[in-house]
Amino acid sequence: MLKMRTVILLISSLLASASAFGQQWQAESADKQVAVLELFVSEGCGLCPAAERWVDQLPEQGITENELIVLGFHVDYLDDKKGWIDRFAKPRYTERQRQMARLNLYQTVFTPEIFISGEVVHNWREHGTDVIEFINSFDSEADISLTVKKTDETLNIDTEVTVFGDENQANSQLYLALTEDNIISEIHGGDNIGAVFNHQNLVRRWLGPFELNSDGDPTQIQNSLPLEPSWKLHDLTLVAIVQNLDNAYVLQGLSLPLKAQ
Repeated sequence: MLKMRTVILLISSLLASASAFGQQWQAESADKQVAVLELFVSEGCGLCPAAERWVDQLPEQGITENELIVLGFHVDYLDDKKGWIDRFAKPRYTERQRQMARLNLYQTVFTPEIFISGEVVHNWREHGTDVIEFINSFDSEADISLTVKKTDETLNIDTEVTVFGDENQANSQLYLALTEDNIISEIHGGDNIGAVFNHQNLVRRWLGPFELNSDGDPTQIQNSLPLEPSWKLHDLTLVAIVQNLDNAYVLQGLSLPLKAQ
């Protein structure tokens, strides 16, 4: 009996140690370019649900996570105009949209607006899938590797990036995003009053830009990201993108779902 109790205590100790050590995930980017779609929306915008539905239905057209990474940014500049405060909107996401507009030589922003691998796509219904497939045909211009370790309620992120080409090496930087799927939101004001949204690829955190080595050597970057109690770990994905901030072009993207192992 004593021996059995000792075995049970030993197993419990090992399980506790494993839990304390935390979970770990890893991923490396592909040889071909993965398209990165940045969708800028607001819950108070009446035209935005159609754009979100179009993005959500892309897998039905054969465009999977191997070909496309989606980042759903909720912007805050409509909060005072539509009678609805978007709880997912942040000024930082609005600034990202304005940055992308400037890089595309535009002075204004609007919702919904879609950029694919750095280029604004106005008629996304007609041309969006063609743009994605075109980007997928090119070789990657950067290598990315991600390692994520969860310790307690913190994600410890190790990123390694190697950029190809002199012009890219002189002008490229790294961004990290944490996205979450399956977020239910009931709308009680604005153009979409009465709607119930199920948000996918919603950006929870946007980090960067991080400087990269300009001599072509690999760059190692470490970050720590605390997890919010309301986030569902199994619906979170860490995304890394490398972008040339001279011409806006996204050299490569990498997504790492934080699924149970």
